[in-house]
Amino acid sequence: MLGLVDDIEVFIIGAILACSSAFIMQRTNRVFDLRHLTIPAVWYFTYFVLIFLPSFFVFIDKPSPYRYTYMAAVCSALLTVPFGVLLTTALSSFRTKEIKAFYDLPIERPMLPNRNKLLFVAALILGIGLICSWYYEQSTPIPLFYMLANPGSAGELAWLRDYSFKLLDSPIRYLYHLNRDFLFPLLILIALGSYLIHRSRAWLILFLFCTLTGVVYASANIAKSPTATIILLMMINLYIYYNKRINFRHILAGFVLFLSFPTFVLVVSENSGFTLDAIFEAVTRMLWRIFYAPTWVLYYFFEVVPAHVPFLYGRGMGSITKLVGVDYFDLGHYVGVYVLGAGGSGYSSATAAFVAELYTDFGFPGAIIGGFILGVVMQCMNISVLRGNKSIMSVVTYTLLIYFFATLTYLQIVGALILSGLPILWLLYKSNCFR
Repeated sequence: MLGLVDDIEVFIIGAILACSSAFIMQRTNRVFDLRHLTIPAVWYFTYFVLIFLPSFFVFIDKPSPYRYTYMAAVCSALLTVPFGVLLTTALSSFRTKEIKAFYDLPIERPMLPNRNKLLFVAALILGIGLICSWYYEQSTPIPLFYMLANPGSAGELAWLRDYSFKLLDSPIRYLYHLNRDFLFPLLILIALGSYLIHRSRAWLILFLFCTLTGVVYASANIAKSPTATIILLMMINLYIYYNKRINFRHILAGFVLFLSFPTFVLVVSENSGFTLDAIFEAVTRMLWRIFYAPTWVLYYFFEVVPAHVPFLYGRGMGSITKLVGVDYFDLGHYVGVYVLGAGGSGYSSATAAFVAELYTDFGFPGAIIGGFILGVVMQCMNISVLRGNKSIMSVVTYTLLIYFFATLTYLQIVGALILSGLPILWLLYKSNCFR
């Protein structure tokens, strides 16, 4: 009976926090104005839908003492981040009418300087060069081609996927990731925006070429998210350009496109042919991975730390640990093996929302202070773009920032905001490239 009372208290506290955070975010960013979404608004919706709401189902499903720590951390972010946003809003005298003003501004139509055109072409050549280098360094078959030639070979494909990218033995492995996850999406969005503004054949050809090259490269190792990400980024970009003309049919079509490649990979890799049952099962699994898996995986980080692994104090920050002189501990791999076992297909590794990184490194003080700082940084970048000129590069920057901060629902801060290419993007934006 006492446990039931405790559970009811958790639900009541969660409802109060949800209402409080919604009030703060509405006052600072008008989160319920779906025609003028901001970076904090999209973060709030993704965290609320993909982490906060499903966490109550995980809480019910996991009758262990760790679930209270898990819920406390999940709920804390729903206040700490909005309070960081609120403080930044107050100190900068930001008003929500500035959001609508930015969306209503026409896009600048400059004649691009030759140096910026050369910069675009140079970046494209660099991207293609990295693709060729990646292909040359492969010691295994390209997973996409192997899957098409051998449908139904899910076990082999899992290993090929991991060893073609995640575990590739190369000194420039990170550049291959950056090329796939940042450079080509950046070039695609710049070319798309330039075509929409200038309507020139040259930019149309560049857009189609970049998109084709980027999609083939993103899909080559059959990881599901990179190709879907390109589609999602183009959808966000078009939303900013044409938000007053976007309707439910456009959103539905975009969602179907977003799920198309992941569904295709699941159907072909696990079945010898396309059937309605196979497609239905694949779509069901994709929806589970989108709407439930992020918070389900997140729970296990709180079960593992500190019961099985002590607090890391900075050792879980990936390659950043080299800069501070500490030994890296691959907690994601530990949790992956803990959940799936060492005998699973592929390389067992888990990624989770940013609260897992903050808590497992520095406990609750880290989760509270880190969430607050995250809100400050998020709103600072949001205000900086909204108060600037509305150019091709500012729209591209806003699109990518929306995406980077939204990925905090399933990635840690280091992966989502540092290794993702965000510092490079911010430098390009501040240097007025493609203005």
